[in-house]
Amino acid sequence: MTMVVSSSSTEVIADPARFLEDIRAGHLVYLSGLGRTVARAEADAEVEDSVSLRSEKTGIDNTIFISTKCYAQQAPRIKIAVDPPHTFGAISKTASMAIHDYSITGKYLAPHIVGQTKQFIERNREALLDYWEHKIDTAELIERLKLS
Repeated sequence: MTMVVSSSSTEVIADPARFLEDIRAGHLVYLSGLGRTVARAEADAEVEDSVSLRSEKTGIDNTIFISTKCYAQQAPRIKIAVDPPHTFGAISKTASMAIHDYSITGKYLAPHIVGQTKQFIERNREALLDYWEHKIDTAELIERLKLS
């Protein structure tokens, strides 16, 4: 039997452990403030098709998050950790940069991070797009990344 748990965004922020506990237990969590239901399958799919990379792999001072398109409704992009700059988490502040035109959404990025991210995309556009389209796996993506 599937259990639906109703929660608000405020409750999730106040007690993220309870939210994760409900998801891990296989419950559907209805987020009333967003009008959306979250299920384990959605959370697992994004985690399986993504990778976080630190500076030594990218040349970008901040950690980045690269994902496949999965269920995405936006253009190919990478996420950049802003606060904290070296990790991603449930309450992390991030920005995203589109691979095709370098447009930025989300939090403010320092100009040097913008420049480093653009250079990373320019050097690795083909591999990033192949990963986005599920043509290569995470291991091959990492193998194909160029620092300079």
